[in-house]
Amino acid sequence: AARAVKSLEEAQSIKGNLEAQQVTISAHAGDSGRLFGAVTSKEIAEAVKAGGGPELDRRTIEIPTPIKSVGPAEALVRLHPEVQAKISLDIVAG
Repeated sequence: AARAVKSLEEAQSIKGNLEAQQVTISAHAGDSGRLFGAVTSKEIAEAVKAGGGPELDRRTIEIPTPIKSVGPAEALVRLHPEVQAKISLDIVAG
């Protein structure tokens, strides 16, 4: 399990790293680019870690609109009660 972010400064530092990172997620998709299912917070957490980012608790990741097609997408991570980071995702058919 990921450890909780302890201080506001630490949260802001992690936010800077996350927002600078482009996360690519490979998902099963049909010919039209629609995914079979949706991208989950667990998949996002694993992709961030695989891309060299910090280990995130999947419960802190919010997906504003379900990600159901290939292309760019966004997710929010609550790092601290006062700090939210926006993650840029690139969904590719895999």
